[in-house]
Amino acid sequence: MSNFIRQYANAMPDDLCETLIAWFDTAEDVKTVRADRLTRKDKQKWLTFDQHSDLYTRVQKCKYDMMHRYKEEFPFCYRGNKILLSPDVKIQRTPPFGGGFHNWHAEVSHYENMDRCLVWSFYLNDMESDEGETEFLYEKLRVRPRKGLGVMFPAGWTFQHRGNPVHTADKYMVTGWWHYPDEKGYYK
Repeated sequence: MSNFIRQYANAMPDDLCETLIAWFDTAEDVKTVRADRLTRKDKQKWLTFDQHSDLYTRVQKCKYDMMHRYKEEFPFCYRGNKILLSPDVKIQRTPPFGGGFHNWHAEVSHYENMDRCLVWSFYLNDMESDEGETEFLYEKLRVRPRKGLGVMFPAGWTFQHRGNPVHTADKYMVTGWWHYPDEKGYYK
């Protein structure tokens, strides 16, 4: 049986990875995520079309190209919907020793995010082996961050995952979700 976790090498061009890191590092409104119950201290920023249309459009193209490849292999991932939506683009930097989210979790965990269908991520830089991987519990899989690597997987409880600690350098990634459209207002 397939595990539905897919990795796509070179899914984001190197120049876009480098541009996103530079943009993030010079942005003034980056927020630190501090939620003690989640043991998380990384920094993140939302990339929006209205403020950064060129970067946003380039990330969206990478995201749609990856979704097309995923859908070719798993055509029923849409669950009968005509479309999935993915307006959100979150960029995050996880620093060594203390940053990241190391608890097992799924991306659908309560009613506020029950419309999530698939998770997508792009790693913006390489990490040394045995650090910063995205680890999947039931699949016994660790995805090592490599510059431009795209990853896509279902958002449900069967895909428990966590970010493993970073020890030597900052880890950068862009991530978000493909959502089912809320045509009837169920998710409000």
